[in-house]
Amino acid sequence: MAALAAAQMLLAWALYRSAFEAYRLMVGGVRRDIAYGLQLQHALYLFGALAVCNAIWLLSCRSRRSGLIGCGLCVLLWAAFWANAFASLPYRSLLVVGIGTLVLAMPLLLRLGRPGQVAYARPGCAA
Repeated sequence: MAALAAAQMLLAWALYRSAFEAYRLMVGGVRRDIAYGLQLQHALYLFGALAVCNAIWLLSCRSRRSGLIGCGLCVLLWAAFWANAFASLPYRSLLVVGIGTLVLAMPLLLRLGRPGQVAYARPGCAA
């Protein structure tokens, strides 16, 4: 569980840094907003907690529906945390929420695509 949570946090950080640097190189400097920087700093703690909860939920759930519900709750909390920043910095907020959503859903998407969960036709069975 710890490895999955750590991988989610590192992937989110790497994706955000690379997207932010690419934007800065293509468009130029970004507006410095102290409130956004503070919220981003506090978001690291929240995302860490959400990644741990998401990892625990995904590794302990038995059904796809339960995994989807747990991931949906984590994504909903992540988007609600950033709801206040959409008015002043919509593109940066959308970037952070989008990356968080992608990273939180990644283990679920990888789990749903495992070959062990696909119903294969067996010889002698009527399909």
